[in-house]
Amino acid sequence: MHRHVTREQLEQCRRALASADTSDEMRALASDLLDTLLRMYDGGRLSREVLLLVLDSLALIPDLVVCVDRIRARLGDSQSEPGA
Repeated sequence: MHRHVTREQLEQCRRALASADTSDEMRALASDLLDTLLRMYDGGRLSREVLLLVLDSLALIPDLVVCVDRIRARLGDSQSEPGA
């Protein structure tokens, strides 16, 4: 589990997703990704690499960028921009 990210930060992203302005398909995929991250977190299997991969995908939803950037800041990474 990545020690710098808290479960609460992942839950904040889930709450932001609930009100995000996005398509049903993007919402469903993002929800699945967040569910997977939470399961991995709870199981102590969340790695930095997996988290970064998922954050790149979540950042494609504009309403989640703030949440994603907060997590990236905890990781010591740069702002979220796909391909950055």
